[in-house]
Amino acid sequence: MQTFGGLVIGALFGASLSSAVAQQTLTFSAMQAAPAITPAAEPASSAAPASASAATAADARVPTLGQVQALAPEDTQEALNLHAFRNPVTVDPNTFSKSYDPGISPEEMALKYDGYVNYGLNMGLLQTWKGIKRVTGMRPYEHPASARPPPLTQAQMRRAVQALETEDE
Repeated sequence: MQTFGGLVIGALFGASLSSAVAQQTLTFSAMQAAPAITPAAEPASSAAPASASAATAADARVPTLGQVQALAPEDTQEALNLHAFRNPVTVDPNTFSKSYDPGISPEEMALKYDGYVNYGLNMGLLQTWKGIKRVTGMRPYEHPASARPPPLTQAQMRRAVQALETEDE
């Protein structure tokens, strides 16, 4: 069964290849049989003006473009990336987008935490340390801030100001 299918495919391929070769041969022979196009001979007295008018006529038919300059945008803070994806769809923020957090990207994870494995190990060690502190009753490293009273009373501050004023005089 496979041999018969292979023969059919081979025959079709061979027929298409031979037709392509025949078409190429016909095209080549038609090109050889075509006569060469030569401009009509003109009198020698008007040869220079005629060639000048033919050149200007040929120049008039050829479209040319003026000078084109590409300028970088002035308002961009970062480098212009021509291959960056620009989403053509803009969606206004709604109720769901206010509370949605897509999380950290793999690139940020690699740069900030040295990868997922290292981040997982560090988080495991941190949680283990927190458990050990809770079980043993260790004091936390963080202490809440407490306001202290000013170092001088009002009377002491007045005396200090008077002492500075007397020294200046």
